[in-house]
Amino acid sequence: MRERYTRRELLKCASMTGAGICLTSCAQTPPEQSAGNASRKKAPSSEKSGAAQNPKPPQDLAPAVNTPLTPEPVSDNVTFLQQGEPQYEALRQGFNRRIQKRPRVIALCENTQGVAEAVKYAVQNRLPIAIKSGGHSFEGFSSNDGGLVINLSRMRSFAWVDRTTVNVGPACTLSQLNPLLLAKHRLLPTGSCGSVGIGGLTLGGGYGFFSRKYGLTCDSLKAVTLVDGKGIVHHHGSRADPELLWACRGGGNGNFGVVTEMIFHTHPAPTRFYSHRFSAAPLDADRANRILKRWFEISERLPESCFSSYILNGNHLFILVTDWEAPAKPLQGALKELRVITDDATPGRPREIASALEAYYGTTTPIYFKNSSAGSYEGYEDIRGCIEAVLGRVVSRPGLIFQVSALGGNIAKAEFARASCYPHRSRPFLAELQSYWNTPHQEGQLIERCRDIQRLFQQNGVTAHYANYPNAEFEHWQQAYYGESYPRLQAVKRTYDPENSFRYEQSIRP
Repeated sequence: MRERYTRRELLKCASMTGAGICLTSCAQTPPEQSAGNASRKKAPSSEKSGAAQNPKPPQDLAPAVNTPLTPEPVSDNVTFLQQGEPQYEALRQGFNRRIQKRPRVIALCENTQGVAEAVKYAVQNRLPIAIKSGGHSFEGFSSNDGGLVINLSRMRSFAWVDRTTVNVGPACTLSQLNPLLLAKHRLLPTGSCGSVGIGGLTLGGGYGFFSRKYGLTCDSLKAVTLVDGKGIVHHHGSRADPELLWACRGGGNGNFGVVTEMIFHTHPAPTRFYSHRFSAAPLDADRANRILKRWFEISERLPESCFSSYILNGNHLFILVTDWEAPAKPLQGALKELRVITDDATPGRPREIASALEAYYGTTTPIYFKNSSAGSYEGYEDIRGCIEAVLGRVVSRPGLIFQVSALGGNIAKAEFARASCYPHRSRPFLAELQSYWNTPHQEGQLIERCRDIQRLFQQNGVTAHYANYPNAEFEHWQQAYYGESYPRLQAVKRTYDPENSFRYEQSIRP
């Protein structure tokens, strides 16, 4: 069996994680030079630049770009960069090359105090604030046009608080985090993409191979340090205000302030990991639909140590089933059923856990793509009215991928539901529509194909979506992402950011 999988085959870099932003917004106008620019620290960055088009933000989000800026504070805690200065181009680029925004100022922060100074500077200059940790936001919500972006890429700290608890910086990536945890035989139920930052993943929910056993990533979050909309630091503020922790478990991306420190409870790590693969090709819509219906039935019965995804890439189907406990009878039966309905099967062999996870880390350089949620489902019946038409478009129109992942298990625990704002725990299936391309001229046609499929889902009542898989064109996104939690989240917004300093196209409004 191959040791690594390509992004197009399977859990591409944003899959099973969601956006890698911590808190967000976006930018495009040339910045003006201000006093205090003479002496600046230069910061290295591994991010690349690119070029593409992006929709303009709503009018009420546009900053006053012609107002002169006040002098930037001289500080060892933060470096302020404007267009034309070294590192600006590298730091402004997110993971999605389709999204090209130009902040007026990028604040490269070294620590929590630097974040507080950056927020105060933005408020003083009436600049909307976006926050970037990993930069994996599907729609570029971790940047803005003409505002200030707080760049957290330097804040990658990791420290053990005790034998089972860790304190982690928001920009610590999964490829950095996993080895540190596994060295102590512990893990967090995170996603698969190695370059995603833990901040954005957690604050939007977060799921992966271990979530059906241990819950969403946010369910392991025990406390946060947050810098609010006035630049006030709330050290482990969620311990003083449980409502803040509730909101940060699924609704914290870019909405209330900058999370600069995260404390997690960790879980026992297995020593081995199995990846079972099944494929079928070429498929027409009818067979793709019949297999999907059976996959829904089979995946619901999987043990909690298992994870599974159905991935239709054009007319090629790939099904993944992972496990990290000794193969039990229910799993053996499920694997046998999948072999019957597919064309080829590769049974998993036990692999050492660290190397098994590395196989799914994916690419680290920015790419062109349009990915978004395609619904959270209670079961196949939620999509019966439109799914064959959806699959027909995927198999007949090159460039589209439709993926459904089986969640459920302990994600649905009542204890987790009460403690977080994540609204879709009763829906054990999460779908994503994906498209990738190599050059900007391919964008228009592929995005229109994605829109066509999203219209089918909307017309058939699919309205529940995952906030970490956003789509800037979703109507009624407030309820789609947050359900009945939205008014309560607005109350948290009014407490920590009443002036709406942290904002983007789909941020929570006070």
